[in-house]
Amino acid sequence: MLRIISWIDYWYRALARWVLPYPYRRSGRCRKCGECCKQILIGMEPRMLRLRPLRNLAIWWNAYFNNLRLIGSFIEDGVMVFACNYLRADGLCGAYNLLRPVFCHEYPRLFSHFEEPVVLPDCGFKFSPRKLI
Repeated sequence: MLRIISWIDYWYRALARWVLPYPYRRSGRCRKCGECCKQILIGMEPRMLRLRPLRNLAIWWNAYFNNLRLIGSFIEDGVMVFACNYLRADGLCGAYNLLRPVFCHEYPRLFSHFEEPVVLPDCGFKFSPRKLI
């Protein structure tokens, strides 16, 4: 059921991007190195992250539904760092076609609509400003 909700959310965001396009254009392609799966940053409001029950819920949620494991956190910045358990030794995804989390389908995406995108240094994706009318 929650996978269905995730997909509904995915298509809702796709519709929103169609109505209000991102101010940046993505180019390039994945190099299949797996680096983006080793340190996945997931943000939360710092005040909520300081509350142990909410933090534990977020950790459990990402472990259960996204198969991620917590490897660190920056509570004051509101960031938790996860690694993906689907990542194989060869750098490829072990669940690419079936179980891959929805956010992996969208990587790299903008979390703040007008914020300049940031990718890892050797990532095959690049972003350039889009000319908006």
